[in-house]
Amino acid sequence: MGLLGKGQMSSPLQGHEVYVANDLLWITGEMETMGNPHNYINQDGLDFIRIGNPHIAPWSFSGLPSSHAPSIIVARERTQFLVFVHEASLADFRPAPRTDTLVLHLPLAIIHGNAPFLSEAKLHNFLDFWKGVFVPIVDAEIYFLADSSSPLPAQSPLIYVNRHTVLSYIAG
Repeated sequence: MGLLGKGQMSSPLQGHEVYVANDLLWITGEMETMGNPHNYINQDGLDFIRIGNPHIAPWSFSGLPSSHAPSIIVARERTQFLVFVHEASLADFRPAPRTDTLVLHLPLAIIHGNAPFLSEAKLHNFLDFWKGVFVPIVDAEIYFLADSSSPLPAQSPLIYVNRHTVLSYIAG
């Protein structure tokens, strides 16, 4: 249930178990949000994301050990992708009216899945139409380019990719 107990669901403060990948770390923990987590991660003015009770696993190329901490603050702009782990966190997600299959190339992973196409967006400019930092990719397959000491998911019903970390993409 996260940060809230059963009688407290009216509070806008929520907790959601997440996986977060940035340039150095694979992090699992609980992200605190104000309201709907899908809107929260794309809100204007959000520069940092707090992950509570994280397990921190550096990518294998760093040579650093895994660790735990009370919390970690990650820069949103440097987060390559984010996954909400539990079905309850996915319940408020509203899919786009139109999707198309893409393969996105990120520095640490290749992601194959269905991306939203809003209004008149085409394959060559769909990111220009997307207003948030994180683009939802549904029915995602994840191919990691680096190892971690933590188990890594091979697929997810929904993954949020940071549009600023996309190196290239092709029709899938």
